[in-house]
Amino acid sequence: MKYALFLALISLGINQTLVVAAIPTLMTWSEQTPNSPSLGVLVLAVNLNLVSYWFGASRWGSVAKKLGVTRTLHIAALGFISANLLFVATFYSESPHIWQIGVCRILVGAFSCAFLPMAQMLLAANNDATSAALSRLSSALTLGRLIGPSLLFLPVSFEYLLLLPVVMILPVLFSRFDIEFVQTPLGTEQELVTIRDRQYFIYASAIMTTAIVAVFQFYALEFLNLKGYRGEQGSDMYASLMLATSVLLILYQVRVIPLLSQRRPELFLPILLFALMCGSTTLLVFGEFWWGLGLSLLGLIFAISGLPAWYTARLLASEENTVKQAKLSGYLTRAHTTGHIIGTGGASLFLHQQWTLTFLIAAFSIALLFCASRLHLLTNEPEQIKTY
Repeated sequence: MKYALFLALISLGINQTLVVAAIPTLMTWSEQTPNSPSLGVLVLAVNLNLVSYWFGASRWGSVAKKLGVTRTLHIAALGFISANLLFVATFYSESPHIWQIGVCRILVGAFSCAFLPMAQMLLAANNDATSAALSRLSSALTLGRLIGPSLLFLPVSFEYLLLLPVVMILPVLFSRFDIEFVQTPLGTEQELVTIRDRQYFIYASAIMTTAIVAVFQFYALEFLNLKGYRGEQGSDMYASLMLATSVLLILYQVRVIPLLSQRRPELFLPILLFALMCGSTTLLVFGEFWWGLGLSLLGLIFAISGLPAWYTARLLASEENTVKQAKLSGYLTRAHTTGHIIGTGGASLFLHQQWTLTFLIAAFSIALLFCASRLHLLTNEPEQIKTY
């Protein structure tokens, strides 16, 4: 994987978390108060990039087939740069409006959604779409998400900080990403049925994975609130907890997961699923204690850091057509976003009903265990013949 694309993925992570962490700054800029009815509109506007990201993720494969990967990534990079420069320009307007933020964020999402599917497609085209390589690829986004909020501690204006992702994505414009698009026959109907079954379980696994992450973020807030950490102290503790989990996640994705998948591939999935169930069980039984939270984090983060690389490798291996690989990667991105929405909605419902969030995490973990186990069986069994 070229370093230019790796830097681009880091810049995407920085851009997302930097803008979200700077919502208090945007409140001041747009003249909103913490109790203003428009505050919810501001938060919505900041996250509108997720909407365009969801719709656009599966479109770039067709664009790459028509224009080539190099031109496609150049277009995406230019669009991403233009959208961010437009966002910076809004800070110098005389009459700022929230809708300006929304428009800029939609444009950012529309162009940023090209990079991860293209990167995964390049790995597949070079026969390097392994769990180890995909884990390192994910670590670029994780690293960016970790760096983003940390930048706000620098004595630099927010609009200048926004230029960092722009600068980091510039090398893409001077790089070439040429691959040969492979066309393959459709195969028999029985083979297509088996492949579709695998893909369904892959997408279901992706939804469950990000749902667990979304619910856990709410659980961490609830845990700190019950321990008496509120207001600024609560924000500091929550930021510290998220920082610790991000560092642990990067360590797993960069070193532990690639090493385990390469040296003991036959034990890779069983170890991940064992860590998942140990983590969720520990959280369910001992989640009210600090030590229980810590032990559960070790298991859950280990599973969450490795499972996406595992099922993404199987998704790309299920299709040899290069363009379809990019589309499948885009659909996988949609599944991850959908899981985040489902997890957030489920957690909100549980909090409203004052139900324990650990039960929801355990339910999603069991569902993920089933989907991953079923996918493993479908991947290792010979082609099945279905009758209707």
